[in-house]
Amino acid sequence: MNNIDTTPATATAIANNEPIVATADSPVNSATLKTPVVLGIDIGGTNLRVGLVDALGALVDSRRVSSQEALSGSDPMTKLADYLEGYLAEMLDGKYELKAISVGFPSVVDATRTVVLQTTFIPGLNNVNVPERLSRFGVPVFIDRDVNMIIRYDAKRLNLQNLEGVTFGCYVGTGIGCALAVDGKILAGLHGVAGELGHIYEATGRTCGCGLEGCSETAASGDALVRELEAHHPGASIDDAFSEYGDEQFIDDWLEHLAWTFSTVINLLDPAKIIIGGGVTQMKGFPKQRLEEKIKRMSRKPYPAEDLPIVYTIPGKYDGVIGAALCALEQI
Repeated sequence: MNNIDTTPATATAIANNEPIVATADSPVNSATLKTPVVLGIDIGGTNLRVGLVDALGALVDSRRVSSQEALSGSDPMTKLADYLEGYLAEMLDGKYELKAISVGFPSVVDATRTVVLQTTFIPGLNNVNVPERLSRFGVPVFIDRDVNMIIRYDAKRLNLQNLEGVTFGCYVGTGIGCALAVDGKILAGLHGVAGELGHIYEATGRTCGCGLEGCSETAASGDALVRELEAHHPGASIDDAFSEYGDEQFIDDWLEHLAWTFSTVINLLDPAKIIIGGGVTQMKGFPKQRLEEKIKRMSRKPYPAEDLPIVYTIPGKYDGVIGAALCALEQI
């Protein structure tokens, strides 16, 4: 399913930074008159999102369910498989042909991309061989870190798949998600854990959810922002953090931590493209210019400081689903 030409509608969606949605041009298996699809799955702390994606990377169908509902109990993988079985029984129904399943986990994933080693907020998703647990579906199963799935989608949307050099994706949400690609290929690292930017040491004195002390995301993440806002303005809405309190010192301190985190990677790798995204960066009044000024101040002169190729993405609810499907489409 590789090397399939992009339809005009898909090309337009990519150019306009919009989600790719299936059209009448979507590929059809002429022998069976079924559209070949990949089941993409994005597991989040609040929601589990699934969707069928065709060979062009277009979203054919999508669903959202509470992660608690879909993954609760002592055996979340069995719960997930049962949910997927019901979804596929409803959706395939002679119209689609399932070619693969691909899952993005908010987890530490091993180098073979088969075992979820650790998931902080879902203890039952530790040391789990996912392809084995989803073998009932009879198709190849692929897994990766959720942020690696998102950068795959962003690379397609921004036409960066064949970009030479390093693509650095950093997504600021509840925590800090980071993904790295070199010459268009995701960098996994020896043990599969490359890109854990939120867990570099910054001597914050705070204990991280991962168990370590002083991780950068304890000072430069959505959770850190919530904590600081509550400390300075009890009861204030997080939605107003930048628009109402952006000039205050605690916001500047938070930006300083975030810029330091970003500049660490920028100085080390001199990226060809820097993708900044995540829900926090989309909040009202988010100070992009101040962040970039701080990154520049902390970056090596003259380069990379004088030429920071930063682009901001607008996160979509199903980016991780489509990105997961793209991961499978690269390999089948």
